[in-house]
Amino acid sequence: MARGRPSKKAHIVEAAGGLFTQQGYQSTSIDQVVATAGVSKPTVYSNFPTKLVLWEMVLTSLTEQAQDEMEKALLHLQSKKELSLIAGWILLWEAWVNKAERLAVYRILLGEQHKMLPSTFVLFTEFEAVLESILSAWIAEFSVSPMNFFTLKAVSKEALLTPALMNQAMMNKTELECQLDDLLVDSSNIKKAK
Repeated sequence: MARGRPSKKAHIVEAAGGLFTQQGYQSTSIDQVVATAGVSKPTVYSNFPTKLVLWEMVLTSLTEQAQDEMEKALLHLQSKKELSLIAGWILLWEAWVNKAERLAVYRILLGEQHKMLPSTFVLFTEFEAVLESILSAWIAEFSVSPMNFFTLKAVSKEALLTPALMNQAMMNKTELECQLDDLLVDSSNIKKAK
């Protein structure tokens, strides 16, 4: 391999990742990967014996990319001292759902789970753990209980991730911020009442 050039394997993964993102798992064929990557079919099959093995490598690559991108987003937000818990929380969620590649991961796992192996679900858990760890690091800057974390995450999934997956409009940012703030206020009032 020449210095500075990606390996053929990495090039195939990148090409397949683009196809899976655009077309989904079912509609992407190995022949399309071969044509997009500009390699021979034996080259693809010598590196990836099945389409599922190729998908798992794409998922691993997307997880690594997501980790890098989300860590950068978190560092940027942590540098803004005036940012509230909820404002930063929403910005992190928006960074997560505004990437077509990440939405494709959810769509593929939801639509094709009957074709996936247990190893694929382990990789998906690692993928989702990226978001979980970034959100946990963000709220560590504030005083938030595990129950509030769970509630914030559930509402955010419903307000931001689910509409993005269904190509629908997400909840208005100001409205979401008010609802999440209210959840935290209501929760703290319950604790005080006990």
